[in-house]
Amino acid sequence: MALIGKIREKSVLLVIIIGLALLAFIAGDFFSTRGGAGSTGEYGVGHVFGEKVDMNRYEYLRSKFQDNAWPILIDSMIMSKEYQDLGISISDKELNSYLMATDGFDICPDQNIRSFFTDSLTGQITEQSKIDGRVKLKQQLDDIKKDKARWDGVKRYYSNQRMNQKYLEVVTQGLYVSSLEAKDDFNNKNLRKDIDYLLKNNNAIPNENIEVKDADLATYFSAHKWDARYQSNEAYKVVKFFSIDEAPSSKDTSDFNAKFENFKNGLANASNDTIYSNSKSDIKLSFFNSRSTFVPEGHFKADDLFTYPKTMDSTFANAEIGAIVGPYACGPKMKTQTNGLDYYAVSKVIGKTPARIKARHILLQVSADRDSAATVVLANGLLKEIQASNDKNATFESLAKANSADVSIEFDNLLELTLIYPEQTRTKFYGKEISEFCAGNVAGSVSVIQSSLGTHIVEVVEKDEKNLPKLATIFKEFKPSEETMNAKEKESDNILSALYQGTEKLNSPKEIRKFFDSVVQEQSYRARSLKLVDNNPIVPATYLNSLNAGDRLIRAAYKEGSKVGTLVGRPIRDKNTYVIGMVYSSRSKGAPSFNEVEEEMRTAYINAKKSELIVKDFGSNSIQDISEEQNIKIQTASISLKSLNNIDPKVAGALYAAKNNKENISLPPMVGKNGVYKIFLTTTAVPVEKKSFQVEKDVMNKELITKLVKTPITFSQNRQRSEESYLINGLYQRANVIDNRKLLQLNIRN
Repeated sequence: MALIGKIREKSVLLVIIIGLALLAFIAGDFFSTRGGAGSTGEYGVGHVFGEKVDMNRYEYLRSKFQDNAWPILIDSMIMSKEYQDLGISISDKELNSYLMATDGFDICPDQNIRSFFTDSLTGQITEQSKIDGRVKLKQQLDDIKKDKARWDGVKRYYSNQRMNQKYLEVVTQGLYVSSLEAKDDFNNKNLRKDIDYLLKNNNAIPNENIEVKDADLATYFSAHKWDARYQSNEAYKVVKFFSIDEAPSSKDTSDFNAKFENFKNGLANASNDTIYSNSKSDIKLSFFNSRSTFVPEGHFKADDLFTYPKTMDSTFANAEIGAIVGPYACGPKMKTQTNGLDYYAVSKVIGKTPARIKARHILLQVSADRDSAATVVLANGLLKEIQASNDKNATFESLAKANSADVSIEFDNLLELTLIYPEQTRTKFYGKEISEFCAGNVAGSVSVIQSSLGTHIVEVVEKDEKNLPKLATIFKEFKPSEETMNAKEKESDNILSALYQGTEKLNSPKEIRKFFDSVVQEQSYRARSLKLVDNNPIVPATYLNSLNAGDRLIRAAYKEGSKVGTLVGRPIRDKNTYVIGMVYSSRSKGAPSFNEVEEEMRTAYINAKKSELIVKDFGSNSIQDISEEQNIKIQTASISLKSLNNIDPKVAGALYAAKNNKENISLPPMVGKNGVYKIFLTTTAVPVEKKSFQVEKDVMNKELITKLVKTPITFSQNRQRSEESYLINGLYQRANVIDNRKLLQLNIRN
């Protein structure tokens, strides 16, 4: 009971992190034999529970698992503490019972262990297969135990898997929905209010109509700074930045088009497509055969092959061999694979290949009982039997099951290219000979084919009439010339200089922000805001074109003495543009200072004053009078606390106050988030009285357990917030995880 109580105390922050068993297996030896936090300063690579992360441990894991090293290490530290705090451990006897499925344990969910207990013929687990499985598994474990290091690793792996399972069980047992909670939930869903209402939005009153005195704003701040909406559970900085226009100049465009006209002529007249296209292309292709097959974006092989835009599909389908197509923009996929670079292409159609092939085979291989000659004789006999059959499908399948060395018979979504090179699902069905037969023959064709894998009886089952092009292609990046980039650099230098000169004369963050925004607006730049959390500053890859540009913004935000108004030291080269950024705002953890939320408080104060004016204007007038006088439409809604029907939550809650538990009454004006409501309560639908809420309790318990112990829980490396990972973030918050790797790398915080 004490353990359950401890779980309940922590239930708000608890997290289920799946898959930690592997972590202990891969890192256990190192963690148990090495120590020391390295020679870094106060922060090192980071903190967990206020303690520095061991640099040696991190570097060891990074050498093996690259980007996954950090979550592996942090998850291990957090969950190890959870296990320790909750008293979760596992004895040798329990581990043995867990693996052997004895003493009340079900078969271990780990697939490697389950395979021992599964009948190889039926794929089912039976009482006899359990008995046989225990014998086979014990033999396997006894062999492993002869190598102490190997056994230690396996033991850690499955011990952690069992502890993780126990952790989930403890959490599940700690979840409980009371009858009172179930009753409240039932009433919140079924106690309905039908209302007529009108809403006058605050934006109906211009901001200029509201006078804001410094003293009044200071008083408002003192009264509201502890409101939940103004609290921050993390310290962060906001950097506002903009880019100089990335587009090439009109002259660059003209020169680029002229260059492609030359390429088109060159491709059309080239005696060797390979040599010519590779001599001109930014991206070299070392093949001009089936591997030069291009597919439209969205094709099932688009991730593996070169692509052209979907809009070009009909163009390539109708193009004759030898035709020149382009220039055309390469499309989003190419842009993604080239880190945002803008590529164009011109292509020569050098061949066509079927867009989809479906085929099947019977594979015959030489064995001790059958030499190569006998294998060929057998293959020809089976071929004749298939050709003579009235039911070719049934005959083919029957002969394949009886004779084929490949358990997989039929293969779909094939290309000429993928028939030549093996894939995971058809490693016994590929090769040049099979590819040529399938690509060059119509559906229904069947033949004996020799390959390096053996003797095949191959049938082309289906083939699309549509073809894909084989292309010799010249790729060129469309980018500004050096002349244009020099002009952009000069422009960015001038803008940055103007910002420096303007901001250094200003003192208040508000004035600095206003000046920055005015310069951006005057020059018609598009500014973006970037939130950098002190414990883990990250620039999303989609924000900029290069990693270096993001690092430069982080450096500006966190260098010594940085504050609101701190600008980048010089324009940041970001591939085809220059970036300028400034620390726009800063927030400390917890309650804010006035400077941190002055503008937010000003907006809230103005909103509050507008609401006061609207309430005064409404007075005690009826909803009909207000509607007629102010031309505001009366609307109807039926709401419950579980279905607000677009009514402001604060206002909807007030409708359920005891004093409003009536019908056909006009309520005083109610202030919502964005305006003032005038409501006439028409009816209240009270749910039927219930004696038991057991059904509701069971449903709520099931929903709660599913939400907390859902497996697997997907999370990103840096534990970004999302609906599915807020529990993970809760445990990370409790551990106060500081990821200092980026600031350490930039020599900003050691």
